Amino acid sequence: MRLTLLTFFYFLSALLFAQTGIRGTITSAGGEKLPFSTIYIKGTTNGTTANEQASYFLRTPPGKHTIVVQYVGYAILEREVDVAEGQTIEINFTLQEQALQLKTVTITAGEDPAYRVIREAIKKRKFHENEVRAFKNDAYIKGLFRLKKRPEKILGQKITVDTGILYLSESVSKFAFERPDKISERMISSKVSGNEQGFSFNQASDFNINPYEKSYSHEILGERVFVSPISSQAFIMYDFEWLGIFEENGKLINKIRLLPKRSTDPAFEGVVYIVEDEWRFHTLDLLATKARGIEFTDSLKIHQVFAPTQNDIWMPISQKFEFQFGGFGFKGEGYYLGVYSNYEVEPNYALYKEHDLFESTFESGEVRDLFTEDDFTAEVLYVEEESNKRDSTYWENVRPIPLTAFEVEDYRVKDSVRIVKESVPYKDSVDRERNKLSAGNILLTGYTHYNSIAEKYWSLPSIQSTLQFNTVEGLVTEFQPTIWSQKEERTKYWIRPSLRYGFSSEKFYGKFDASYRFLDDQFTRIYFGGGSYVSQFDDQGAITPLIGTYMALVNGRNFVKLYQKSFAYARLRKELVNGIRMYARVEYAVRDMLANTTDFTWAKDDKADFTSNQPYNEELNGGVDGAIGTGFSTSKALTTQVIFRIRFKQRYATRPDFKIVYASKYPQLYVTLKKGFGDVNYDFLSLRATDNLNLGLSGSSSYMIEAGSFLSSSSMIFADFKHFSGNQTNLSQVSKQYKFELLPYYTFSTKDTYLEAHFEHHFNEFIFNKIPLIKKLNFQAVASVNYLNTKAIGNYVELGAGIEHIFKFMRVDYYWSFRDGISESKGFRLGFGF
Repeated sequence: MRLTLLTFFYFLSALLFAQTGIRGTITSAGGEKLPFSTIYIKGTTNGTTANEQASYFLRTPPGKHTIVVQYVGYAILEREVDVAEGQTIEINFTLQEQALQLKTVTITAGEDPAYRVIREAIKKRKFHENEVRAFKNDAYIKGLFRLKKRPEKILGQKITVDTGILYLSESVSKFAFERPDKISERMISSKVSGNEQGFSFNQASDFNINPYEKSYSHEILGERVFVSPISSQAFIMYDFEWLGIFEENGKLINKIRLLPKRSTDPAFEGVVYIVEDEWRFHTLDLLATKARGIEFTDSLKIHQVFAPTQNDIWMPISQKFEFQFGGFGFKGEGYYLGVYSNYEVEPNYALYKEHDLFESTFESGEVRDLFTEDDFTAEVLYVEEESNKRDSTYWENVRPIPLTAFEVEDYRVKDSVRIVKESVPYKDSVDRERNKLSAGNILLTGYTHYNSIAEKYWSLPSIQSTLQFNTVEGLVTEFQPTIWSQKEERTKYWIRPSLRYGFSSEKFYGKFDASYRFLDDQFTRIYFGGGSYVSQFDDQGAITPLIGTYMALVNGRNFVKLYQKSFAYARLRKELVNGIRMYARVEYAVRDMLANTTDFTWAKDDKADFTSNQPYNEELNGGVDGAIGTGFSTSKALTTQVIFRIRFKQRYATRPDFKIVYASKYPQLYVTLKKGFGDVNYDFLSLRATDNLNLGLSGSSSYMIEAGSFLSSSSMIFADFKHFSGNQTNLSQVSKQYKFELLPYYTFSTKDTYLEAHFEHHFNEFIFNKIPLIKKLNFQAVASVNYLNTKAIGNYVELGAGIEHIFKFMRVDYYWSFRDGISESKGFRLGFGF
């Protein structure tokens, strides 16, 4: 009864708005609803898609039109309509199952006819991939996530989220594209269920997929790259089955089933429809499953429908990404649906001339450029400030897909709930519940106190996170509460006082750190702080306190090396111009050497090997410069540092609430300048280049190359040296991207010139998916090379080979190191992380 009333009021509200067009439902001859069918005006790309209840509304100009209705597996249906201005006609369409002809195509003995079609499509793939030089359209994007099942508790914590629609959002954009990768999108309408002031994260460019590229790569598929059924590698990955042929508007359409050869290959299941003689796609219906390596979902369906535009160039008029997900007792589903209309297409005229098709395709004087150079900038998306202010009347007039009764209800309920959730009594009641203290907070997870009305919060660490051990201080308790404030759900400022006491050294330390973020588009944030504290010689942290504690207590190795620092600092982060971000820092510090105060360990005496708190370094202890060690007397220093991060041709999106920057396809550069004054006197310069490379089926690579030098170093202490991220444990710090796994800590730190490089290649499932049994484990291979050159070490190389994605979060590597071509060490490294 409730849904009946909702449906009644939905159609009643639609009738109140005078719209010109047709509406109704689409079913099969047997009465089965055909959700997400495609409906459009013949000869145009103005169309829509039915919703999941098979209801549709198609806006039309007044007058006579031929309406085309299609659904995968059913014969196309055309019907003449005559619509008066302001009139809405109800027309229900009934589709017949596609009658396939099996004798139209000559069958070669011993070969399925599908192979002939696929071979022809492969020959024409590059032409269709580059057939369009530029286009623009109107794009409607709708996203919906629905939770179908949830557990009552996870790890003893009650799950408060309910089943039903988790996310529902719609957007309308003006979209433009020019080969090879120029994009411009202007979002003019945005609607998010339950967040009237929010802006949709739907983006038409995220679904601008050219089906003629040789492979499919999309974040929904995860790291895996899927092979196109018409790529040059198609016959390695697929078998094909010809299901028949049918005629549509004078064209013959082949229906072909895709049959991946192996269960774990990056290949789609499904059906493709290919136009005879033209060898272009008519419709795609693809399925990728978890067994084939997709990571974030259990399955993904891709459905694309194409229709002719100007000069009989076919473009997608609708596409749908439908997925299912599950884990930890949760199960759900969702989809992103795009409807594209009002195409303007600029063909690749040079390509047509190359294939001697220009004269037969285009009329004299028809050649024109769709865009100018000024039409595309680094801003690839602009969300209009008023885009989320559109009322229900507006959406009734622009929405190409009718809302289902459940979606209407979701908007209504969540808008009502939002008003309640923003009220003071509700926020108070929620905060009272969240602010209750438990034993788990005290011992394991820490405690957070919420004041949602003022958007101010504070947190206390758990007991287990406050304890650590090192040989300089002994047992350490470190207490770091945090106070912060938010605005528009983003942290505006935070303050973190820190108190630390060493029970063996009997020394007490204290400091504070704070940060304030400006609400601008330059990512401006200031940091400042000061106090008296301990610091590792490598200020990036040579080893984590947790691993350092484990190594000292269990293995009897004291890799944590500390000195005392009384300091005050200020930092600034700011984007100077698009693509150039500055990180500036000034610090004054009084630095003092510390010594070990305990040799306590659980390791047996013959296993323990504690060393001095003065790290060994070959440039100093080794006599390279005739120096005598890394220890130092009190040092007062003023240091300044500026880092410029440069992203060439950085693209960005401008939203009313904040700016989003995207990674560039070019290498990213870092230029670092550092100067020391006071008891020290040195100048440092370095240049770093990093990049990530997508290599298709064979995986992805990342690299870093850095060269640096102390241009002058007349007076320095060891803390001022350039330190390299090493490792002398069997545990790899996965959070550090560029590191050495066999290099001793501090041994080859330098105050001279150096060259450092790292390369890592993730094969994804390129190797293991070819090995029987093992391929079902979804293991992924990884290989790495690390290089370092300094005056002391010469040429140092590490080679690594490993397996990642073990139980989804574990990685094991084996490394070999060589110094000037001579084998030096080897060993396993174990890492954890997602």
